[in-house]
Amino acid sequence: MYLEINRAEKELELSIRNEDLLRIMRLQRSLVYFSTSIRGNEAMLGRLRTTSRASSVDPDLFEDVSIELRQAYNTINIYTDIVTSMMHASANIISNNVNTIMKRMTSISIVLTVPTMISGFFGMNVDIYLGEWYWAFLAIFAVSVAISGLAFYFFRKIKWF
Repeated sequence: MYLEINRAEKELELSIRNEDLLRIMRLQRSLVYFSTSIRGNEAMLGRLRTTSRASSVDPDLFEDVSIELRQAYNTINIYTDIVTSMMHASANIISNNVNTIMKRMTSISIVLTVPTMISGFFGMNVDIYLGEWYWAFLAIFAVSVAISGLAFYFFRKIKWF
């Protein structure tokens, strides 16, 4: 169990895949089954101590079994906490990755929207003051590229790109 938890933890550090998350969920389920069975064994040990045949068995043997069961239960609790924290960490990493992707997509859409808006304004069928100028198209194009470049620079500066 310890080796499998360590292997899953190392794979999570490298990259998070669905298979890794499913393996961690299976580990968590196995730990729940182990914990439940140990609790059942503790109950059985308690009943064995109270039976009439228990007087013929060495009491130290019962004590040894009880100690082993408690240690096993504590170990399972530790592993359960580790696996739970791994699940929380992977959920946080996935959420952070989604946020990073969404920021990047938003900044790309803003950079690409600026030229579209400007060309939309100047593409209307109304008279504009630049309509007769020979260099109007290039001037509007240059302004669009400049504003997009500024938006790109701004997003690059705040590390969204």
